[in-house]
Amino acid sequence: MAVPDGDEPFDRRFLEAMIPHHEGAVAMARDALQKAEHAEIRELAQAIITAQEAEIAQMKQWLTEFGR
Repeated sequence: MAVPDGDEPFDRRFLEAMIPHHEGAVAMARDALQKAEHAEIRELAQAIITAQEAEIAQMKQWLTEFGR
């Protein structure tokens, strides 16, 4: 994954690329939470969901603060 080129400031382009990346990780983790056979994988999936949802909220807040 790379930050796309563009006229927008790098920070904005970075956040706009990372949000869907994190959303994809959350979706995969939700699937693992439902389908994994091993408790360790379910625990990892839950940790990913918790951490990445918090990071998504933070990144969206920054975009708002930076004048999206």
